[in-house]
Order: sequence, then structure tokens, then C-alpha cells
Amino acid sequence: MKISSQWCAIAIAAACALAAATPAHAQKKAQGPFREGFWIGVGLGYGGATISCSGCTDNSRLGAPTFTLRMGGTPSRQVLIGGELNAWSRSESGVTETVGDMSAVALWYPGARSPVFLKGGVGVVVYQANSSPKLESEGFGLNLGAGIDLYTGRSFSITPFVTYITALGGNLKVGGTDTGFAIKPNMIEVGITATWH
Repeated sequence: MKISSQWCAIAIAAACALAAATPAHAQKKAQGPFREGFWIGVGLGYGGATISCSGCTDNSRLGAPTFTLRMGGTPSRQVLIGGELNAWSRSESGVTETVGDMSAVALWYPGARSPVFLKGGVGVVVYQANSSPKLESEGFGLNLGAGIDLYTGRSFSITPFVTYITALGGNLKVGGTDTGFAIKPNMIEVGITATWH
């Protein structure tokens, strides 16, 4: 199934707007952590990525630095919703490979005062290699993870996290031509974000 990145971006933006417009019920009078209103997290990490496909002889997981950006709104102290970007990039012998995702996500905290969260989302997973010819794929994917907000102030936390993204489908394009050959890029990422709640 071919997924448009523009439509995915519109869906993420709508989710963020809806969440930001949702009132935070009496959060200012409650005890911390004070999750309310708009939130944003920016971070770095390290991830292992691989390409799964039928007939592939080498499914080695290669490590490289990662970048994460997530933001959204707060329907309640136990649920955050918004959008997330993850990017992994590695260069070798003049060829740069990139795996990334753009997903609509929900973060769920087991309790109003819990710093621990579980994350789930859906979106688009992409793969690119600037070889000659260029290799690329794009497909519907899943975003799963967990983390913990280590608060250093009323509305700021350092947030260690782990994320797993995987494409559920998508064909390999070589030089812009669809080969019809299905590949599934996936990545396991461990990182830390600076998060403003």
C-alpha cells in the first residue's frame, strides 16, 4: 500500500492541534508531575537498523546515531498525544543510508503521578540510500516504545527512552523505479530527550 507522507503529516498536525485544544482538568492544583498543555521533546540516541525481506542473505543490524523529535498536547495527566520523528543515518564507502519514521503517537502513564510511560503509534517508515542508482522505500509502519521522565523542575524532565519502529510493507525503488520487491526497514533506538511539559 502506498502511503503519502503529506497525508501522514496532516494527520499528525491534526492530532497535535486536537490535543493542545483539550483542557487540562484541574492540573494546576494537583501534585506533580505537572503534565499539561503543549509538550515537546528533543533528543539524541543510538540505534541499530536493518532491512528485512524475503530472500535477503544479510540481515545484520548496523549501529549509528539517531535523532528524535516529539511534540503534542495533553488530554489528561495520563495520556499525551502528538507526532514523532525518528531518524537513523550511517555513512560507509561514500554511501549514506537513512531509516526514519513520521508517526502519530500516544504516550500512556499508568498513574497521574507516574513518570513511566508506554508509547504506541502508526505512521510512515522510510529507507533511503544515496547510492548510484538511488535506493528508497516508503511504507505504513508501527512505532512502539517506553520511557521515564526524570523531572528536574516543575515542567522539565530528562527522558531516557527506547523505541522500536518497523515498516509493515513497502516496495524497493531503484533509481525511482518500483521493483515490486517488498522490504521492511526497522530500527531499535535507545536515547535521551530534553522534554518540556
